[in-house]
Amino acid sequence: MIEITDRWGLAKRGKWNIKNKEIETPNIFFLQGDLFDPPEDSELTLSVDGSSDFKTPSSFFNFEEESDFPSAFAYPGDMIDGLVDEIGGDEKIQIIFDQAPDPDAELYVIGNAPELYKRSDRLYEKIISLRRKIDYHKLLYLPGIVQPNNMALMTYLGVDLFDSAYSETMGVEGVELSDWIGFPGTSENNSRHLLDELRLIRKSIQNHRIRELVEVRSRVEPWQVELIRKADEDFKIFSKGVPVSGDDFSVTTRESLNRPDIVRFKRRIKDRYSPPDRDVLLLFPCSARKPYFQSRTHRRFREATREIDWTSLQEVTLTSPLGAVPRELELFYPAQQYDIPVTHRWFEEEKKMILEQLQSIIEKGDYQTIISHLPESMSFVSDEIDGIDTSRGYHPTSDEAIEYLADKLKEVVGKERGDVQGFLQQNLESFSKFQFGRGGERLLDGAIIKGKYPWYKIMGDDDQRGMLVPQRGLISLTLEGAELLKKEEIALVEIDDFVPKGSVFAVGVKDADKSIRPEEEALVIHEGELRGVGPAVMSGEEMMRAEKGEAIRLRHHL
Repeated sequence: MIEITDRWGLAKRGKWNIKNKEIETPNIFFLQGDLFDPPEDSELTLSVDGSSDFKTPSSFFNFEEESDFPSAFAYPGDMIDGLVDEIGGDEKIQIIFDQAPDPDAELYVIGNAPELYKRSDRLYEKIISLRRKIDYHKLLYLPGIVQPNNMALMTYLGVDLFDSAYSETMGVEGVELSDWIGFPGTSENNSRHLLDELRLIRKSIQNHRIRELVEVRSRVEPWQVELIRKADEDFKIFSKGVPVSGDDFSVTTRESLNRPDIVRFKRRIKDRYSPPDRDVLLLFPCSARKPYFQSRTHRRFREATREIDWTSLQEVTLTSPLGAVPRELELFYPAQQYDIPVTHRWFEEEKKMILEQLQSIIEKGDYQTIISHLPESMSFVSDEIDGIDTSRGYHPTSDEAIEYLADKLKEVVGKERGDVQGFLQQNLESFSKFQFGRGGERLLDGAIIKGKYPWYKIMGDDDQRGMLVPQRGLISLTLEGAELLKKEEIALVEIDDFVPKGSVFAVGVKDADKSIRPEEEALVIHEGELRGVGPAVMSGEEMMRAEKGEAIRLRHHL
């Protein structure tokens, strides 16, 4: 079992101790022997004569007990299903065909992978079905098929180890494999391309950019795009390891619309979001700069709302890829992180998605008036939603449009300001429920909001309960706030009887809420007593299964 240091979805970076050696994953076994000369900076080598880091038999007919891997990887395709069921090597390595994985194994080798490679859908089902059955911390080795342009996708699907066999074969045939397509070349260059891609993959996992790398690499082969789409349909297994907070990323393909983090936001709008009690729904277009409130576009919109009763307004930004982003959620990941090409042309699936998300908000609210301050390119919204058009063919930031919007708002809501504290409390209630789920709004019971947006503090009678942290896009809890949510049984992690200080490690976790995702607030308890609170490093399900690694970074503790 490895210690994971970085994760995004099923892709992970970690450390594996085997044969008294620490190996970083993902990694590549470079073939070594009379015909193969691995690069000097390769980290793993594999041979049939024992001259390398790992040894494998030359044939499954000639299995040697001292080998690290059982049998050979070129297993006869017509052998009886389930015939092979052996565990080889001291580190418990199992080759998997159709038999059930042995729970004692640490590394599973997907048998006959080159044959599966001929049917990408079968390869996908083999990898994902195996990933469903084994622990996240167990390793998968996919022999014989990797090349620079598909290694990122295989890593994204949960594969940890590869080899240079396919690249060596292509090199002998005079084909140089790059991260795009093959060209005339040599095997020496193929090995270098593999290593370069491996290092890029590791960095992309560490920086939470593996999905973007996969989308870039997959464009060269249709079957890779097919597998991305299949993966997006398997939202549950891929979303568990995707953090709820992160860095900027680009949305450049249609597949980007179905990234797990984007889909999760859209699902929460439908399942968790409760809009504040407002009379007027005001629709705005998105802006290039994020978060929206810092953009010139939305500062211009505020010129129209500054002198009226803005406490009666519910502002919602319409955008792709998220559909509809209420103003109070504009800091929540990934609303302030995504970047998308702006062409003012909308695909039909984007139009449908925006209207579905907006309709979900409208159905939950009790709006007396809907005002649409959108550009001409978004007329499809007005075609479906009854409301007042305040742009009237002008650009939304033009003087004409802003002046008309201001006049219309004065007419609809007036100039006398409403209850500002109540306005802020409702916004934070909505945010808290969106973040923590049902019961999250209890954090705001009897609270007072202090501070200047976006650095709002949630204050109780005597103590601070939490703070909206714009860098995280989340409410960070204090022990006082955690006590309130503990009563709602939100994000609980049961530990052994010890008082944690800096971190909670997986070995000390007895039980955890399976809904916890990386970077979500986790409440650390022992037999009902709150011991600490802080962001999760791994999912709740992973905490229960892992034997190594940091599970929670504590912010506050007893």
